[in-house]
Amino acid sequence: MLSLIKSRSVLFYLPVILFSVFLINGCGDKLPENKSIGDQSYSLINQDSSKVIFPDAFKGKILVMSFIYTNCPDICPLTTHNMQMLQEDVKKDNIKNVQFVELSFDPTRDTPSILKEYGNIRNIDYSNFEFLTGKKSVIDTLIHHMNVIAIQGDTTFTKSGQPIYFFTHTDRITLLDQNGKIRNEYRGSTANTAEILKDIKILGD
Repeated sequence: MLSLIKSRSVLFYLPVILFSVFLINGCGDKLPENKSIGDQSYSLINQDSSKVIFPDAFKGKILVMSFIYTNCPDICPLTTHNMQMLQEDVKKDNIKNVQFVELSFDPTRDTPSILKEYGNIRNIDYSNFEFLTGKKSVIDTLIHHMNVIAIQGDTTFTKSGQPIYFFTHTDRITLLDQNGKIRNEYRGSTANTAEILKDIKILGD
């Protein structure tokens, strides 16, 4: 009889216990990652040839970052389009302090003027959107710390001597918080912009 009473007591309080656990977990950080990219700073340049120290230049901002090269025939244009759609959603929802960045891992061809042309063709709104490039050694180190792989394929040349090559690379949009830590990662070309927007709002709360 006593054991039956105890069992009923446990069953009575079980929903309360489970609700408390859910409440504690639910009030915490809902984003799946909290990874540092190290203490190093990276000297880069943007589409206007202005120097940008990454990630210092974006300290205090929510950063949405993708990784592209302008000669990409498929994935990168889709990623850029998703970044633009997300930028529009952020503006519609009046979310402040969000910066969008696309880093090229092909600095040999992706000079500032090429990146500017790439952006202009797509009607990029530069008010909170930048393209970054720089020295290959610097970019290679940065993307390594951000878990992005870009492997250059074989090179052929046109009759005029222009190199033609493509990359096998990580399809990635990365969300970083105001302290420069990676908080979530998404497939860039097929990104669910509503999901990313929701995560941006979590960081903005």
